[in-house]
Amino acid sequence: MSDQVSIQRDRVSGPEESDDTSQGLDSSTQHLNRHSIQDSNTRYQTKFTFVPQRESGKGAIMLAPTIRSPPKTPRGSEPPKKVCKPGILSVVGHLALFHLPPVVVTLALVVLYSVRIYWGKLSDEQLSYLQFAAKGHETLILVSLADILMHRIRYTLLQDKGGVPLGFLSSSFIIGSPISYLFSLELWAPLLRPVTKAKRTSIYIQLTGILIVISIILSAAVAPLSAIAIIPRSGLWRIPVPMEEKGFFIYSYRPLWKTDLSQSIYYHNEGDNLDEALLQLRSTMAELAQRQPPSYTWRISNSSFIARERTISITANPIKEHPLAIATTPMKILRDSPEVVWEDMPVDILTRIQQKLPGDRFESEWDLPGANFTVAEKWKRLRQAPTSRWKQPIVAVECAYGTETETNTPTFMFNSNITNNKVTLDLAQEKEKNDPYSKFLFLELPDSRTSPAILFLHSQKTLELCRIFSRWIETDTWLEHGESVYRTHLDAPLSDVQVHFGQSTDLIKIGKDWLNSTSRNINDLPREESSSPENSSYQSIMDFCDTVGTKDCYPVSLAAFMAYVLSWSDDRAGYNILQPFQLGVNESPRQGDVIINKECFVSGYGYDWKSSRTIPLAFSVLLLHVLIVFIHMTIVLWSRHPWHSSSWGSFGQMMVLALRSKALDGLGSVGAGVSSSKTWSTSVSVRVVGDEDRLEMAIQNEKGGHSQYQEG
Repeated sequence: MSDQVSIQRDRVSGPEESDDTSQGLDSSTQHLNRHSIQDSNTRYQTKFTFVPQRESGKGAIMLAPTIRSPPKTPRGSEPPKKVCKPGILSVVGHLALFHLPPVVVTLALVVLYSVRIYWGKLSDEQLSYLQFAAKGHETLILVSLADILMHRIRYTLLQDKGGVPLGFLSSSFIIGSPISYLFSLELWAPLLRPVTKAKRTSIYIQLTGILIVISIILSAAVAPLSAIAIIPRSGLWRIPVPMEEKGFFIYSYRPLWKTDLSQSIYYHNEGDNLDEALLQLRSTMAELAQRQPPSYTWRISNSSFIARERTISITANPIKEHPLAIATTPMKILRDSPEVVWEDMPVDILTRIQQKLPGDRFESEWDLPGANFTVAEKWKRLRQAPTSRWKQPIVAVECAYGTETETNTPTFMFNSNITNNKVTLDLAQEKEKNDPYSKFLFLELPDSRTSPAILFLHSQKTLELCRIFSRWIETDTWLEHGESVYRTHLDAPLSDVQVHFGQSTDLIKIGKDWLNSTSRNINDLPREESSSPENSSYQSIMDFCDTVGTKDCYPVSLAAFMAYVLSWSDDRAGYNILQPFQLGVNESPRQGDVIINKECFVSGYGYDWKSSRTIPLAFSVLLLHVLIVFIHMTIVLWSRHPWHSSSWGSFGQMMVLALRSKALDGLGSVGAGVSSSKTWSTSVSVRVVGDEDRLEMAIQNEKGGHSQYQEG
C-alpha cells in the first residue's frame, strides 16, 4: 500500500485545539480539510488513497478511509467518495462537452452574418424549425453557464481557506430562472456585507459574486437574443452578376447634377408634344381634387406626361386657397440604360441604380495600346471609385393671385414659408424687360433665394405669380425585372415641403436665360417659329389652364413640365470593360462623368448585420458568453493540476450533503437564520469529519477557521 498516507488524529476538545490537517488531492490549489471531533476515547488512523480507474486509465481522487478499530455502525464503512477527476484528457473532454457546442454555434453565426448568407424563400414551417434551433442554442448556453458557476462553487468549497458564502450555493441551480435570485438577500448579502476579514478571501467572494451576476444577466437575456440571432430576417439580398453583364455600363460624359442653370441652353426634343401631355394632366388634377374637409390629405398621382416610359409623381396642396404642387421624376438617362439580363437569372430580381464618380482613375488611357492593364486591374480601379445614391430632380411650384393697381405695384401673398411669403412687383419695370406682346413674364425675385418666377397676365387686370423651387434629391431607384418604368423611394414624403425645400441650401439656381431656352414649344415646328411667345411651352400651359379653370392647374402643370425638363439629358455613352478601347465606340469615362452602377437583388431571408438594430445587441451578449468560456477554459487548462468534478452537480446532491452534515454554530433557528444577511454571508466549506470519515459542510469563522458543531 505505497499509495496510502497515514495521518494520526488526536482528540480535539474544542476549536482552539483542533488540528488543521489536510491532504493534497492532486488538483489545482484544492484541499479537503480533515477535522475530527471524537466522542470516544479510542484512537484510530484514516488514510486517503489515490485509486486508479481501470476503464479510463486515469486516476480519480477518492477518500478511502482505512480505519483501525472502527466503530460499529449499522451500515459499516462507506465506499470511497469521488471528489474530482484530474488529468488533461478528462478535463478537455469535459470542457468540450459542456462549452464547445454553444461557442461553435455562436461563432458560426458570426461568420454567416459577416458573409451575408442568403437563405432564400422560407416557409412558416421552416421558420418554426429555426425557433426550435434557437431554443436549443439557449439551452446549451444555460448548461455552459451553470457548469462554470458550479466549477467555481466546488473550487471555493474544497479550498483550504475562505470557503464559499452560503448564499452563493444555489446560484448554479437556478440559472434557468434567476430573476427571483437576482433580487434576493442570498446574492447581495455576501457582496455588500461580507463576514470574512481576510482580504484575499474577500476578493475571491467579490469575483464569484460578479461572475454570478453576469451569468444571471446572460441567462435572462439569452432566450430572446438567441432567437434574434438564429432566425433570419426578410429583405433584399444582393446576388452576383455575370462578368459579361457587369462589364458593360452607361455613363454620362457631362455632369448631371448642376446647381447653376443661369446660362442659356439649347432644348428642343423633337417628337415630344406638350399639348397632348397636358391633356393627360386632366385626370391627374381630377384625382388630386378628390379631398374633402376636414381631413385634408396630400394625394399623390403618377402621370407619364410626355415620356411614357418615365413616370412623374405629382402631389398638390389640398387647400385650394394656397395652390402648391410638387413633382419628381427619374432621369432620362436611365431609360437608355439596358436592363441587366442573363441566363437562369431569378424571375423576381430587382435592380438598384446608384452612381459612381470615376474621378481621375481613368485618365491614364489604360485602354490604349501600351498600357498593358489586365481586366482584373481595370475592375480594381472601377471598384475603387466611390459609390453613392442616385439623384433626381424635385420641383415645387406655388402660385398666388394679384391685381394691377394704379401704381403698378401689385402684391402677392404666399403660404409655403420657403422664402418670403409677401412679394411686391414693379410691374411697369418688369414689362419693359420682356416682350410687350407676351402674356407671361420671366422674373428674378431678389428676395426668393435662387428661385425664378413666372408672371401670367390674365384678362381684366388679373395677375398670377408662380414661384419655382427645384433641387436634386437622393433616392433609392429600382427597376423590376421585365418592367420599363423605374420606381423611386424618397427619404421623406413628397408632400413634406419643409424637408425638401425649407431648410435646403442646395437649391438649383435658375435664371431667365435658362427659362427662355426651355420656353420653346416641344413639337415639330422649326426652331424659328417655336421661339415666338405664342408658340412657347408656357403659352401652351396658359391656354390649357384657362380651359381647365382650377386654381391648382398652373402649379401642377408647371411642376410636371419643369421636372421633365430637369430630368432630360442625352449626353451618354457606353463602355465595356472587357473590350479594348475604340475611339467614339468604347471610350472609358473621365473625371466629372457619372457612371450608372447597377446592383441586382432578390427578396427572401438571410443574415445581415444591418438588417436589424437588435442584431449587434444580441451578438454582444452572446460573444460575452464566448469570452467567459474562453477565460474559464484558460484558467482550468493552465493550472498546475487540471481537474473537473461532478460532485454536488444538482440541488438534490447538495441537499443530501447538507442533511448529512451536523448542525453548526452560527446559523441560529430556522426563522431567524434565513432572514439574516449575516447567515447568507457566512462562508462554508467541505471537510472530512466523524468516525465514518463522512464529507460534511462546515462553517468558516471570520478568521478562516471552522466553527464547532452546535450542541443539542
